[in-house]
Amino acid sequence: MPNTRKILIVDDDAELRDALTEQLSLHEEFDAVAVESGAKGVQAAKAGQIDLVIMDVGLPAPRFCHSAL
Repeated sequence: MPNTRKILIVDDDAELRDALTEQLSLHEEFDAVAVESGAKGVQAAKAGQIDLVIMDVGLPAPRFCHSAL
């Protein structure tokens, strides 16, 4: 689908990560990618075009924003 929006979910809580991915998958216009750490979030962001990042701001260090620097 050409208008698919890629959403990156970065959260160390597997249950919440899975729930968000499941809810987003109900909408065909979203392609959700979920990872459990800031470092893996940076790798996923570098690997492909990401339209939106949903991130747990309470992630243990290093956080996504610190990892991206």
